[in-house]
Formats: sequence, C-alpha cells, structure tokens
Amino acid sequence: MEEIVGFYRVYHSMRFVDEELVLRLHRPLPEPLLERLNGEFADILAGGQIRQTSALPAEAGDTHLAGMPRLTLHFDRRSLGRLRQLIDVINRETP
Repeated sequence: MEEIVGFYRVYHSMRFVDEELVLRLHRPLPEPLLERLNGEFADILAGGQIRQTSALPAEAGDTHLAGMPRLTLHFDRRSLGRLRQLIDVINRETP
C-alpha cells in the first residue's frame, strides 16, 4: 500500500498528446527541481527539455483534470525504467 500511495503522492497520470508525453501532477514542481530533472533525465528525451505547463489545448475535453499542473517532454518511448525513476524523484523531492 505504501508503494501505491507513494507513487501517486505528486504524480497523477500521463498521456501522449501528439509527440509529447504529458505527466499530470497534483501540485507544481519548484523551479530548482525542474532544472535538476532536466539535467538528470536528459537521456530519456528525444529532444527539447522537460517543461512545466498547464493543460494543453488537446486536453480540453478532460475538464476534471484541467486545473492540474503538467510536465511535458518529448519522451524517447524506450526508457521506461528511467521514466519510473523520474516519477519517483518527483514524488520524493516535491514538497
């Protein structure tokens, strides 16, 4: 039970919007953590950076999730273990 509760502490869900992976979060990340994630997890990006955003236009139908902050990244779609590590850091390091 601790594993499940910890996994969803900050992370909520994910989906692909075009070529971007969108991670929905329960609360925004502090800027220093976002900078750290960009440095530590650059290897899972197919390009660009991890960005903190609001809901994307393609998510307009998800009204119950509209207010959640998001991380968007051009995920390489191969590094699933590293993606899990990214989620673990988000959950552990976000106040």
